[in-house]
Amino acid sequence: MRRLVVLAAVLLGVLAGCGGTDNPASIPSGQSSEAAAPGVENRSPDAARNKLRLALADPCYTSSDPRAVWPRCGRWVEETASTARTAANALPDDPAVTAAAAQVGAARDSYVARGCPATAPGGTVDVGACVGGLVTARTAVDALSRALGSAP
Repeated sequence: MRRLVVLAAVLLGVLAGCGGTDNPASIPSGQSSEAAAPGVENRSPDAARNKLRLALADPCYTSSDPRAVWPRCGRWVEETASTARTAANALPDDPAVTAAAAQVGAARDSYVARGCPATAPGGTVDVGACVGGLVTARTAVDALSRALGSAP
C-alpha cells in the first residue's frame, strides 16, 4: 500500500511538470509563446529586410574581387538562400519577391552543385566555377534587394 502511495505521488509530480508551454511563469516577460519557441523563424517582410541588410554588408557581397573571397562564402550563399525563403514566405503574393527568391535559391543550388567550399564535402573544386557561382549569387541577391525595396 505504501508503495502505491509513493508511486502515485511520483506520477502526480511528473504530470505536474508536464504543464502546457503557455504557462506565464515559463515565458519571459514581453514574449509571446510563439516567440519563445526555439527554432521559430520570424517570417515578416521586415525580418527578411533585416537579414538582407546583413548579407549586403558581408565581404562576400561587397568585395570588388570575388576571386579573393569566394573560399569563405559558402555560409553567405546559404544565408542568402535562407533570407530569400523568408522573403518569399512573408510576401507570397508579390511576384517580384517570389521570382527574386527563386533566383537566389537557384544560385545557391548551383553553387552547392559545383562543390564550392562549406557546402559540399571533399572533392576537387573548380575555382572559376565557384567564383562564377558567387557572382551569380550576388546578382540574384541584387534582384532580391530591389524586389524587397519596393515591397510593402
